[in-house]
Amino acid sequence: MTFISFKPTARLVPGVGKTSAKIAIIGDYTSNFDDSALKPFAGPSGTVLDSCLHSAKIIRPEVYLTNIFKSKTTLNGKYANTDFFNEAKKSFTPKGLDHAQLLRDELDSLDCNVIVVTNLAALMALTNLTSLNTFRGYVTPSTKLKRVKKIIPTFSPYSTIHGNFINRHLIVADLKKAKQESVLPELVRPERNLIYEFANVEEVLQWLDYYTQASIVSFDIEVINYETAAVSFASTPEVGISIPIGATDQRPSGWTEDEELQIWRGIQRVLGNPNSAKVAQNCIFDIHFLLTRNGVEVRGPIYDTMIGHSVMFPELSKGLAFLGSLYCGSQAYWKDMVKFTNIKGES
Repeated sequence: MTFISFKPTARLVPGVGKTSAKIAIIGDYTSNFDDSALKPFAGPSGTVLDSCLHSAKIIRPEVYLTNIFKSKTTLNGKYANTDFFNEAKKSFTPKGLDHAQLLRDELDSLDCNVIVVTNLAALMALTNLTSLNTFRGYVTPSTKLKRVKKIIPTFSPYSTIHGNFINRHLIVADLKKAKQESVLPELVRPERNLIYEFANVEEVLQWLDYYTQASIVSFDIEVINYETAAVSFASTPEVGISIPIGATDQRPSGWTEDEELQIWRGIQRVLGNPNSAKVAQNCIFDIHFLLTRNGVEVRGPIYDTMIGHSVMFPELSKGLAFLGSLYCGSQAYWKDMVKFTNIKGES
């Protein structure tokens, strides 16, 4: 492969693997091991990566490996890597920008469908995202390559050597997702149909009658100023409804008192049905709030996704965004779409 971006003063460690590989994995800084072997992911970090690849049922010859910074730093000490990138300020040095362009040129010449990035610098070089921890495990499109390719951020194998051993399990999960996504070049999102505008109260009641008959219902509430602002239901992954309780852009004056009473009675029929299973995230909050503030009692078998996940994997995070990165396939990250003060965060 020919690099034409700039003339380096230090020798470059080239990427290794077939240009036809469908998965590329981007390391961070060129270590002494990498420089000595003249290949990325040498030394201890490579050993960890091999272990994670094996657990994900992938072998090295199936992937293309490279680093974002292809030469050793000329600095010494704790902050040596700021020679290329300042992680605290989330900014590249001029030398780092040259390497970022070099990486983009390299990836543009590959046929890979999925790129697994193991560090913030590589993520920023390929997308407009500025947080690896937030988007870890989510599939996002590249924005800085000639052909849009799927990007999956994950943790650095090297970071698990001297701590954060648990992150190896997350690296494996992200590699498994990369293997699934590598089959197609297109990013195929799950189809979600969310209904949140209703012509009249009768339409709301028809939906509530539908969910009263469902054998399994997931539900969630949104709270603003210690009042229920919306109640949401779904019985399949494809379709869900969110019923606004207060004023909305569509209905600035909100429901009439009689209409709201009908809606709350319909919500009670859905959640009070003892024959349907209820699914929710951190439902201890929702159940208690609905009962004490709105007089709605939840009956029937209850499955809490947060508790269920925490029982199986007590060492892992249990927030909804984290669970989404593990269990929701190619679903886009959604937690930053709406920003408001939510009582759940302080409960």
